[in-house]
Amino acid sequence: MIEAADQLGVLADLARGPLSLAEIADRAGIEPAVAQKFLAILVWNGILHQNGDRWALDEVLSADVTSGALPLLRIEGWAARDHLNATGIVAALRGHRRPPEIDDGFVGELAEAMLRGARASAPHLARLPLWRDRTHLADLAGGSGGYAILLCRMYPGLRATVYDRPEMLEHTARAVADAGLADRIALAPWDLRGDSVPAGHDCALLSHVLHLLDAPARVGLLGRVRAALAEGDPVVVHDFMPGVAAGEPSPEEAASAIDWLANGSGFLPGPDELGSEFTAAGISVRTVTPIAATRTTVVSAACTIGPPDRQPVPSGSVERKA
Repeated sequence: MIEAADQLGVLADLARGPLSLAEIADRAGIEPAVAQKFLAILVWNGILHQNGDRWALDEVLSADVTSGALPLLRIEGWAARDHLNATGIVAALRGHRRPPEIDDGFVGELAEAMLRGARASAPHLARLPLWRDRTHLADLAGGSGGYAILLCRMYPGLRATVYDRPEMLEHTARAVADAGLADRIALAPWDLRGDSVPAGHDCALLSHVLHLLDAPARVGLLGRVRAALAEGDPVVVHDFMPGVAAGEPSPEEAASAIDWLANGSGFLPGPDELGSEFTAAGISVRTVTPIAATRTTVVSAACTIGPPDRQPVPSGSVERKA
């Protein structure tokens, strides 16, 4: 129903303000009697609400067509058609591993969803005292740049480089410019699965990255992070970690776990397993802190003695200002 409403343009139209039944039916190209039944079902499902003779988006969707939950709904719709279905799950169970990147056509929606998510989670990460004496953050697969933006705002001595796919960095550049931080936040094209982490950083952030990867790939990525940093430099991981937050997993966490199964990552590590992966990469976990409001977890860690050999900066990972 949600995907149909989106395809008809109903959600985008209502994001600009409430409309009457006649206006909705006319813009969607459907009969008013049919439209009324359709709108009633959307109300029952919490997507719309009715006020008199006008319909409007529910509060969670209504702020703006690109700042509410609509981007997430569009991403989930694509995933359901692509891999988050019975065929995709069976294929993953039999060893198929799909690339972690979202389809290019939905990168804009992902960027908007990440900005929204960062507003809820970034303040918790920013409270960590470890940022106070840091000078250059590597925000790996940093997406929209929401975390780098808040950290640079809170810590004037910190600058950052956001590493991500070029298609994402186009959206990151706009967010950084809007924040007035283009002079302190650089952007660099980067491949999550293969590129080394360039030297010159004294801290690193991996927010909502590890759940995209299976265990060997996680260890490999953490090893690349360790190779770029010096002994004692902090590494912060922010991600889902079922079993850490109090209480049973929420329906949202259960749904995410199905997604991880369908894309082949099978991401369900507990603190001990994740700690072993950090240790294998030369990183020592210091604290594990659940964020109750977002049902995510912040892992604060530090590079240990004996870093692996530093890797050269790949030719494709050249910084550019936002």
